[in-house]
Amino acid sequence: MQDERLNAITELLRKRGKLSTKFMAEYFGVSRDTARRDIIKLVSTGRAKRMHGGILAYSSNTVPEYLVRSHILSPIKVEMAKLALKEIQTKGLFFIAASTTLVQMCEHINQAGVTVVTNSIDNAVALTKSSLIRVELLGGRVDKRNRYTCSLSTLSELDYLSFKKVFIGTSGITSEGIYLSNKDDAVVIRNVVKHSRKIIAVAEQYKFNSHKAAYKVCSCKDINVLITDVVLKEEQESWFSQDIKILIAEEDKK
Repeated sequence: MQDERLNAITELLRKRGKLSTKFMAEYFGVSRDTARRDIIKLVSTGRAKRMHGGILAYSSNTVPEYLVRSHILSPIKVEMAKLALKEIQTKGLFFIAASTTLVQMCEHINQAGVTVVTNSIDNAVALTKSSLIRVELLGGRVDKRNRYTCSLSTLSELDYLSFKKVFIGTSGITSEGIYLSNKDDAVVIRNVVKHSRKIIAVAEQYKFNSHKAAYKVCSCKDINVLITDVVLKEEQESWFSQDIKILIAEEDKK
């Protein structure tokens, strides 16, 4: 019931730009406490930003900044990270992209024989907690806002690598493909997926049908495993290949 209401609130917010707690309670016939819980859920998953007495929509051409999202420990992201972690069962060479969900996965990788290449500063720091894995941080210019690295030499380095699996986050998913909002990051990830045998994408519900991101990194049909927090609609599922593995994270109620 809450998921359906959250979807309706998200759509209403997209049309109106802002919603008050009072309006939400009256419109959906719920208590103000319930409306406040909905607001917390929407803000924690990046679908809205908080204002006094309600919520605001993000503008159509932006997504919540990485540093903003990184300070929000969303329970559903934790569960998505756990599912992603299960995809690293054997030794090999892996790439893990910058993502507030994937950095939580990096906190728990602790398997001998695993080498992780990343362009994410936060991923690299999290991975150093394990003495068993090898970590390689791509060099280049540092994007301080989004905490990743990029350079032309980085792209040439990737030509010599073959990844067992690549883990990527998304800023938006449409029928046309997987998108990121930062050009330099997208250039790196586009090259990485070309050198990977398996592509694993993590994406929360609000990323679907999103036109917030400008830079395409791959087609939906290139994705081998999709980790999300909602059962896809039939139309959305048709964007992907028939043999894709879709993993649905559920919030731990304990």
